[in-house]
Amino acid sequence: MKDNMSAKKFTDTEKCLIYGDTYSNIYNEIIVSDDITSNEMKNVLKGNYVEVLENDLFLDLYNEFEHLSKSNFSSNCIKHLSDFLHLNPLKNNTIFTIGVACYQLFLQANWTGPLIPKLYVLSGIGDLKSWGSSTAVVESLVNDLDCVSRKVLYPELLVFSYAVFSNDQINIFTRFWWQIRMLSTLQSLLNELSNDIKKMFELAFEQMENFVLETDEEALFRIEQCKIYLSHYGNITKATNCLNTAMNLMGLEHSLVGAMGKRTKFQVKELAQLTLNVNSHKRENNSNLLTSHECCDLPKDCVLDDENRLPDIKFTNESAGQFPKLNSLQQAAILNTLVMEQKCKPKDELQFEELQPYIRCLVSQQSVWSIHVSTLLQRSLLERDSRKSVERAMQQIETLVSSLDVSNPPNVDRLYLFHCSFVSPSWQLKAYLGNIMLSIGAIQSALDWFLALDMWEECVACYNTQGHRHKAAEILKNELQSSNLTLAKHILILCLLGDATDDISLYEEAWKISDYRSSRAQKHWASYYYTRKEYKESIDHFKHSLKINSLQENLWFRLGFACMVEERWSEAAEAYRRYCDIETDCFEAWNNLAKCYIKNGQKSRAYYALKEAVKCNYESWMVWDNLMVVSVDCGCFEEAIKCYHRLLDLKSKHVDLEVLRILVQAVQNNVKDENDRPASEHRKCLIQLFGRLTSQVQNDGEIWKLYAHLEEAVPNPNKETADKVLHHLQCAHRFTTQGNKWTQEKNSCLFVSGLSLELAEAYISCSNQTEINDQKKRFLSSAKIMLVSVVSQIEKEKYLMESADIREEFEKVKNMLNKIKLQLSAEV
Repeated sequence: MKDNMSAKKFTDTEKCLIYGDTYSNIYNEIIVSDDITSNEMKNVLKGNYVEVLENDLFLDLYNEFEHLSKSNFSSNCIKHLSDFLHLNPLKNNTIFTIGVACYQLFLQANWTGPLIPKLYVLSGIGDLKSWGSSTAVVESLVNDLDCVSRKVLYPELLVFSYAVFSNDQINIFTRFWWQIRMLSTLQSLLNELSNDIKKMFELAFEQMENFVLETDEEALFRIEQCKIYLSHYGNITKATNCLNTAMNLMGLEHSLVGAMGKRTKFQVKELAQLTLNVNSHKRENNSNLLTSHECCDLPKDCVLDDENRLPDIKFTNESAGQFPKLNSLQQAAILNTLVMEQKCKPKDELQFEELQPYIRCLVSQQSVWSIHVSTLLQRSLLERDSRKSVERAMQQIETLVSSLDVSNPPNVDRLYLFHCSFVSPSWQLKAYLGNIMLSIGAIQSALDWFLALDMWEECVACYNTQGHRHKAAEILKNELQSSNLTLAKHILILCLLGDATDDISLYEEAWKISDYRSSRAQKHWASYYYTRKEYKESIDHFKHSLKINSLQENLWFRLGFACMVEERWSEAAEAYRRYCDIETDCFEAWNNLAKCYIKNGQKSRAYYALKEAVKCNYESWMVWDNLMVVSVDCGCFEEAIKCYHRLLDLKSKHVDLEVLRILVQAVQNNVKDENDRPASEHRKCLIQLFGRLTSQVQNDGEIWKLYAHLEEAVPNPNKETADKVLHHLQCAHRFTTQGNKWTQEKNSCLFVSGLSLELAEAYISCSNQTEINDQKKRFLSSAKIMLVSVVSQIEKEKYLMESADIREEFEKVKNMLNKIKLQLSAEV
């Protein structure tokens, strides 16, 4: 089947169905044709989904599905439909068309609007009955007990489309594409990531890779794939690869650039402002990408009403604030870039400024409903944390909610490029309003929203904020008496009640009623101990939870920390490694992973972990410091020198004598580095480092001494080398002995004594390098004066002479002094 399907190209009808574009010539030809396309397909293309559901075939299957066993319900639905298609192979296309209609109508009812009349009472399909509570119907599609569904309208439509798109009997090229879309929608309904859905995603992606897609088809698919990685799994690496592929296919390039302009109403001086430079290069075989799509009656863009800020930046050159007209898919690519930038960068004022150009570009397009709504929503979510713009954010989301109730634009326009966008379902928009109210202190209003939406975790948070934990317990106990309590919801309520009452027995009860299969029960149980710093008790519960559902990235992080505290380094390393597989951009996790490796004696693995950490946070001096130390231990001398330079960039003055000492000794002894190169090859770079360091830290004698040793580490020293060594040792001696405090401590005295001997040897070396008698006398006289001063200072401190070490060094200094005196006498 793969070989046959991989050779097959999209038919015009399949293209129109996938693209959802009602403005193309191909669409108009299909709609007016009499014999090419079935009436059901025409109704789907025109958005008349309810008419498609009046088909007797659909009604019969719908009623048969209702009576299937609820045990493994999703598999039973697929098998029942497979048996039907096996007996009725000519109904293949009709069933697929009905599946698309069910899915599109489900999206219209819950995501895009406009509102549809109650299907259960329509005269044409009066036999359509509800199968029970919406949460129970949706949860029947997944086997994960911890995936609690939100309240939705007409979940039976999603079940029917699930059975259609997951059915191997339907040999239609685009089935896997529609299955991916349906799985994304199903995951959006659940409050936890489902392992089942993730595996189905992977299989469907593999199937799609077997097909040869045209340029426009692949660009659309890659953007939809990018959206899935971003919205569900936060996998920035895979999302970036998909998005880059799509933009290359479209010939789209963009970059942030600066332009002079004003931000505020009373601003006099123009300042540099960010804007987006977008370029589009035509590519062959992508004509479908360039079809124009104009949608009227878009939701209102609420203007910022601020006493100081302008509604938009006023650029000196007006063209800097104007953007080229982008086709629909190019807009989708820019939107996904916006969301990706938001997810992969730290949440701060700089991030907000960098995202604004993308938002201004998309809002200016005013053509695709799903892109426009997604952009306004993303802007509102960014602005809700700002005191000056939170009012606009709330007003904008209210506008988006009300836009679902109006009849225009039609459903087909709203669903166009829906799967490339980030349109939120109606209940999520209301939840955003509740969160904004909570952030501005309107806790009771927020609580009313959350109660209406059955968002129990948010309700508990509201009561905790008010200091009314007992009320949280009351509503949860009342919910336990509900007649529509599914098993997944029962487990959730018990766990939340355990959190509210600090009653461990409730976690145990949830664990038992799940037949020991609930990762949520173990997660809450572990968190109970974790928050009380009882890390040893929490570890086993974390492991149980993660064994059931390994996609809980925060639990991997907490397990790693708990194991670190308990010094279970191998287990901690495994936990952090699993966390980093899911969330690759957390420098704390990489840093902690490196620490675990070091404790296990795996320094080379720690080195590579820290390399990943600095990629995630280039500005953390502590991570660079760790990488420098590990690099030295692993023999990565070149990397250690680079790290030291970066530390000086970040801290201006950073002294790590141990690292410097090891690097200098490596060069002196010509030690082999990790690439089996002699350390002497790094001498030039190390000299540059010491030159920079001594210009910033001038009064550290130890650094100057090491600098001298480094200069001296050459195969054939000459006069220039001797002069540099003398200069560095003079600086070392001067900064070490200034103030005469060095005689008050034994170690300092020993250091100065040794340094004095080295300096005296340097003077003698310079004296031997010159042929001029006056210069020789000057060098030797300087050495004599220096040594006399050191000897006199030590002799003043009688208690120092009680130490055998100091007496030994003192004798060496006196002997050197006598030697120099003899040389001076000989010169005279």
